[in-house]
Amino acid sequence: MDFPKTVRVRSRREYLRFFDGSQVKRLGACTLFWIPGSQAQARLGITIKARVNSVYRNKLKRQIRESFRNHRGSLGSFDFNVVVPGSFRVDHTSPGRVRKALEETWKNVGVF
Repeated sequence: MDFPKTVRVRSRREYLRFFDGSQVKRLGACTLFWIPGSQAQARLGITIKARVNSVYRNKLKRQIRESFRNHRGSLGSFDFNVVVPGSFRVDHTSPGRVRKALEETWKNVGVF
């Protein structure tokens, strides 16, 4: 499954919407924000601290996108923002931990 521009949260204005009444789920490795979407499909935004090594940052993004792609059909029309906070220590095991946390969470996103 591809990841076209129509399923991405792209602009600053769209990211700022997450601060106005979004629901939040804190996971061990990241934080998931979601709001009702403006389109008929689920969309994803990713926020990762800038001080992370670019190799780890790209691996994190890849794992987050892949997890989202696998569950996109069952997520309704919400906009999601996955935030990896600055306090989270990123290393070679981080992408797997973030993906595992998201895999468990996508299944229950409409419940909490």
